[in-house]
This record gives sequence, structure tokens and C-alpha cells, in this order.
Amino acid sequence: MKSLSPKAQAALDKVVARFESGDISPVIEMTRIHLPDDAPVAKWSFSNQVMAFAQTNTIDCRGYRQWQAVDRQVQKGAEAAFIFGPILVPSENDDGEKYSKLVGFRPIPVFGYHQTDGENGLTYEPKEPPPLMDVAERLGIAVRWGPMIQALGNCTTDGNTITVGAEKPRTFWHELAHACHSRIENGLKGGQDARQETVAEFTACVLAQMYGHDYTGNSWQYISAYNSDPVKAICSALSTVEKVLALIEGS
Repeated sequence: MKSLSPKAQAALDKVVARFESGDISPVIEMTRIHLPDDAPVAKWSFSNQVMAFAQTNTIDCRGYRQWQAVDRQVQKGAEAAFIFGPILVPSENDDGEKYSKLVGFRPIPVFGYHQTDGENGLTYEPKEPPPLMDVAERLGIAVRWGPMIQALGNCTTDGNTITVGAEKPRTFWHELAHACHSRIENGLKGGQDARQETVAEFTACVLAQMYGHDYTGNSWQYISAYNSDPVKAICSALSTVEKVLALIEGS
């Protein structure tokens, strides 16, 4: 590979440093996130998908003109992430057969959705809505789907809007639980509050069991990340979880 520009080299170093620190979350996320079929990133190699996600923490990255093609404009001063495209040259083997020879890679600048502005919100809804979407409609909770930065979902403190950045229903159930919790306690605290996260994740775990999914191990890891004693945290949250489930079930 020919020498990279300082910006491209810095981007590559950032990705390498992330993996050297033991953070392989970009690989994990890209194996479980469904990419919209019409998104350019869906046609990239898996390594380029991981590279872009590791630099931007968002699933939808595109080149400058690709964003313009969907009526969105890259923000002035936005820092590009870089993926790498093959450099192919025409060649010929000893038998006279022509083929394309790989001689290196070129850096390609791309930008995440959150680095753009425009009226075109694009469409990121899953092909099939997750179970309990009707609960959100009944409770007047607006559900938005789109690329997320740093997280797979979020919920406003008033519980009126949730944003989901992953197709699997677990994320939707987690944010739905947050929204219902907000209605029970007249609002949520801002930020990642340990008790609120425990209530939301354990509720999502129960709902997953009801619908034939088993996220127990993942939920345990999630709750453990917020609590030094996850068993105590779950026991303390059970009464609230019961109220959230009752609201979801309509009782």
C-alpha cells in the first residue's frame, strides 16, 4: 500500500488502538446490526463496515457525494472516517488471459449520518415491526428508527419518544421499558442511571422470554456493568419491573 495521508493514517491508527485495548465491540455490533439494503455500506466488505463503525459509532456511513444524492449535506468541518478500496490494474498471465491485478489499496473518506444535515430523514425501519409496537401506539410513545451514536437506542426523559438503532426486538423492548418507567415515576433522570438501566434491561429480559428469546446472559452482563452487586440491584428493581410489565400488558 502506498503511504497514506496524515488524516487517513490517523484514522487507521485510531481503529488499531481501539482493538489493541481489547475493544472489539465494532465487530460485535456489525455482526448483529441489519443494514438497509439501499445503504452503500451494505455493499462494502465486512472489514470496511467494521472500520467505519469503529471510527464513527454509527451504522450508516457514506461518501460526500453519496450523501448529496439523498439530499443530505456533510457538515462543514466534519472529520472524515476512512475505508479502503482496492487498486486494480489490468494484467495478463503467461497464457495471455487478462485479469485485474491487485496492487494496493486507496483510502476513501466517508462520513456518518450524524455528521450530515438535511430534510431527508431516510428510512431505517425494520422489515417486520417488533412485538409490542402496539403498546407504544397505545401509550402515545413515538418510535423512531435510525443510526445511533455510542448506543443502540435511547429514550427521552419524559418517555414520549424512543429511538432505536438496532433491528433486534431486544433494543426496542429495553427502550419501551424506559418509556413506561418514565410514566410510572413521572419522568426519568438524565444519563445512564444504574437503577433505570436495571429496570429497563430486566424488563426486556422478561419480555424476551415471553416471546421465545433468551437474552439472559447478555442482560446479566449489561446489568453487571452498572452494578457491583447485580443480584441485589435486580431484587431492588423487581417491584418497579412488575409495574412496568403491568403497564405494557395493559392492566
